[in-house]
Amino acid sequence: MGLSAKAKNTVILSAIAVVCGLGAPLLAEFLPFARAAENWSADIRQVLLAPHRPANDDVVVVAITEETLATLPYRSPIDRAFLAQLLVRLDAARPRAIGIDILFDQPTEAEKDTRLRATLAAMSTPVVLAVGGHAGGLTEGQVAYLEHFVSGFETGLANLVTDRVDGTVRHIFASHSNDADKRSGFDIAVARAAGAEVPATSVALAYRGRKALDEPAFPIFPAHAAAHLPASWFEDKVILIGADLPLIDRHRTPFAAVLGSSAGSLPGVFIHAHGLTQILQRWTLPTLGPVGGVVLAIALAAAGIGLAITDWAVPAKIGSFVVTSIVFWTGAFSLFRFGGPLIPVVAPSFALAVAGAIGTAHFGRRARQEKKFIREAFSRYISPAIVNQLVEDPSQLSLGGERREVTYLFTDLAGFTSLVERTEPRIVVALINEYLDGMCRIAFEHGATLDKIVGDAVVAFFNAPVEQPNHRERAVACALRMDAFAEAFRASPLARDAGLGETRIGINSGPAVVGNFGGEMFFDYTGQGDTVNAAARLESVNKQLGTRICVGAAAASGARSVKFRPVGCLVVKGKSEGIDAFEPLTDQRAFTAAIAAYHTAFDALRRGAPDARAAFARVLELDPDDGLAAFHLKRLENGDTGVTVVLAEK
Repeated sequence: MGLSAKAKNTVILSAIAVVCGLGAPLLAEFLPFARAAENWSADIRQVLLAPHRPANDDVVVVAITEETLATLPYRSPIDRAFLAQLLVRLDAARPRAIGIDILFDQPTEAEKDTRLRATLAAMSTPVVLAVGGHAGGLTEGQVAYLEHFVSGFETGLANLVTDRVDGTVRHIFASHSNDADKRSGFDIAVARAAGAEVPATSVALAYRGRKALDEPAFPIFPAHAAAHLPASWFEDKVILIGADLPLIDRHRTPFAAVLGSSAGSLPGVFIHAHGLTQILQRWTLPTLGPVGGVVLAIALAAAGIGLAITDWAVPAKIGSFVVTSIVFWTGAFSLFRFGGPLIPVVAPSFALAVAGAIGTAHFGRRARQEKKFIREAFSRYISPAIVNQLVEDPSQLSLGGERREVTYLFTDLAGFTSLVERTEPRIVVALINEYLDGMCRIAFEHGATLDKIVGDAVVAFFNAPVEQPNHRERAVACALRMDAFAEAFRASPLARDAGLGETRIGINSGPAVVGNFGGEMFFDYTGQGDTVNAAARLESVNKQLGTRICVGAAAASGARSVKFRPVGCLVVKGKSEGIDAFEPLTDQRAFTAAIAAYHTAFDALRRGAPDARAAFARVLELDPDDGLAAFHLKRLENGDTGVTVVLAEK
């Protein structure tokens, strides 16, 4: 018997969770950005949230500083007679062990070199010398001399394990697996010389966080002052000698996540001191390990699947994923703060997101099919904006409306009625269909909602049903694009032969009631109100003004990227109050001499200046086809003055 649909879904979901849980840690390990994010989250926790550990005095650092170098005859290599004297004084204090984090990779003064080796040989305290190899940038000659100098003494590799993504030191180096003699890391070798139990493999470095930002994690004394310090300060201690210089042997540590790269870089000897302190006190950085990390990722993946199959709206699902992620990260940080393990957060979060996305895709198939049906059924008849809203919320297929700010756009084709009467129907249909297809396409490209098509006229509006903060700008840009298309279309052979007229466009912005108007059998998503009527009037007055686009002041004020020229305060038939109107200009036309002359003439008209008539005549000399300038000149010739225009026709 085959599995039921429910059982199949359970199997599929389980497989998704397991695959995401296994794959997320691998991706987080090998994707640089994910590895860097995981490192950052771990560093922040270790530095700021690690449980407080008191300062440790088992390890003492004797640092060679700039002040130390100022007392020596030369800076580099370190004066070996000085080192010999320092070792004699430290040996007399009877420490447990001494580690020297200085590479003796080149000769200095023969007498001083011999003296240092003799001092090392005579030490009663176990001493470990740092060594390096070609991986550390040493030449063949340096390696040869170093091996000769340290021959017969205990040594340890001064290697620091740096992360391949960000170069941060986060592990204690145990040994070089390719070394024939299995030479130990410097920290391990010094700890062994001090009689401590040492780890067999590299382990995570547990830096002492928080308080280490304000106070040293261990005592640090300048090398040139060591001779003047009480012997009891070094007795039974493990001493590390190394450089604390601003530009030499400094390495990035987790402290860089808080302090920045410069302040978060520590001298190599300090990093060895952190590692050595950890070994001597048997500290460990608690982690889940690889298996625990996978189990955690699978658990988060399962949580993602659980959220995906809930019957919630998409915003609610996204919110639930965000909340789950926040809770998980907060829990992970709090867990470490109170002594728990340092658990990975990026890989499990990735598993949560991917599993949730796959689960949503798997269970959203039916919903997508329903949306596809609605989209295909309505997309040819109404605006894509409304289609998208209906797809997201089919309940809006009901009567109702709202008052909101909109921008309406009306277009009309001059002489359409006579065109239909004198032209063969087949040609008229082909011509108008191609024209309307272009006009509607431009409207949709600018985010318009198509209200209706009446014969040759296109009515559209903006800022409904979806919010469009720049709806005025969209409408004016749409009008300019429509005008360019219509003029180009008029010049085509078929339109020219048919005598296709120019397209006139009116735009107005303001409040309107927008919604589904109609009855049970039919409804229309449209707008009602004076704003809509005014837009229609502004379209019709183009015929009298000699313009092709007329825009109300409210709409023009919101189209800041478009240049306009004033038309006047238009008082249309049936209205007592005027509408300040403007004509939008293309970038090519806005800066011509004729437009500059028009602005001068209109200013004279507004002021009632006697030279207004001559100024408009000058505009027509520059541009004889300027219908708006001709309109105002005719008004002046008929005795009209001012910029208020009372129109006798609708």
